[in-house]
Amino acid sequence: LGWSWPLAILSCYAQEDLALPWHYAGQLNSSLHAKFYVLRPPPELRKLQGRDFECEYFGHMYSFEYMYPDFFELNRQFLAPSAEEADFVVLEHCVTYAYHVLRYGAGYNTVKLTWEALRIVQESYLMPIIHWAETTPAYQKFQGRNFVIVFAMDKGRVDYPIASRATQHWHAITTVGNGTTWMKRNQPWLLPESTGGVDPCRGRTSTSKRRLIYYEQDVVVPVPTGFEWTAAADDVEDRHLLLFYAASPNSCIRRHISRQLAESPDAEVLIIPKPIPKKPWSDFLYRSKFCLVPDGVSSISARLYEVLLHGCVPVLLTHAFHPPFERLVDWRRIAVFLRNDEVADAPEILRNITDEGQG
Repeated sequence: LGWSWPLAILSCYAQEDLALPWHYAGQLNSSLHAKFYVLRPPPELRKLQGRDFECEYFGHMYSFEYMYPDFFELNRQFLAPSAEEADFVVLEHCVTYAYHVLRYGAGYNTVKLTWEALRIVQESYLMPIIHWAETTPAYQKFQGRNFVIVFAMDKGRVDYPIASRATQHWHAITTVGNGTTWMKRNQPWLLPESTGGVDPCRGRTSTSKRRLIYYEQDVVVPVPTGFEWTAAADDVEDRHLLLFYAASPNSCIRRHISRQLAESPDAEVLIIPKPIPKKPWSDFLYRSKFCLVPDGVSSISARLYEVLLHGCVPVLLTHAFHPPFERLVDWRRIAVFLRNDEVADAPEILRNITDEGQG
C-alpha cells in the first residue's frame, strides 16, 4: 500500500474484458506497459498570491498530489521520453498544500474562510496551471483525454469544483470515488437484511450535504499511510481483543459508536472516544481481531489501510465507501460491512463469524 499502488491505478480496469474510455482504441493490457510523463509547470506559474511557491511533502494523506508524480521520478522506467509519446500525462501541482498554506499560515482557519481559501487556490494557482497545460502539444494530441490530475483532499473532486469542471474529461485520481453508487450497486453488507432498527444517522452522513463527484474514467487509490506490513501483522493467535476503536467523535456515526459501546462491560471490546498516540494505537491494532472503521468528515481515511496493515479485519460503517482496485479485490472477503443500526450488536455479530461460515 506504499509505493506499489501507482502501478495498478489503471490495470484494475485492464484485467477484465471491458469497453474502456481510453484515449486510444483497444485495451490497455497492464499499466506496467503504459508510459507516463510528469508535466511540470513553468516557474512563472508556480506562485501563490504573487509569491514563489514550490510543492513540498507535509504529511501522508494531503501530500498525495506531491507523492504521485514523485513516484515516477523515483521509478523512471515508467516514464516516456516526452509528453507527446506518453500514454498518460500527469500534471504536477499541489493545490491541497497551497490550501493548507493559506488556511494555517495566512489566517484562513475559520469555516467561512476555509471555503474562501479553496476558491483562491483554485482560481489563482491551479486554474492557470490547467489552462497552460491545455496549450501544450501533448494536450492537443488527444484533447486532454490522456491527462491525469490528482486531488488529495478528503472528498476528491467535490472539494475543488472549479478545477473539477475544467478537468471532467481527464483521469482524476482520488481516494474517495463515488461510494454512494458503489454501495448501492454491490450491497456489501455482512447480514443480507437489516435487523430492523432505525439508522441513527440518516440524513447526517459524510455525503448528506455534498455529494461526491466521480466520472467513469476516474480512479480510486488507497490513502497513503506511514505504516507498513510487519511480521506482527501476520500473528493472528495473540489477539485478545475482539473489537477495537479509538478516534475523535467528529461525525454522527462515531458519536453513536461511543454512546453504544464506549462503556461496554465486554472485556474483549475496547472503544476509546478520542484519539490516542501512535504507539498505543498501533499496539491495540496488533492485539485486535476486528477494528471499527466508521465514516468521519469523509467516507475514507488512512484508518482503513492502517487497520489492514496491522492484520486487523476492518469493520466498515459507511454510506459512501468506494474501494480502490474494486475490479481486482473482493472487499467483502477482506472487510466486514455493518449498517449503522447494527452498532450495538456488533460484538455479537462479529463473534458469530467463522472461517467456515460468514468470515
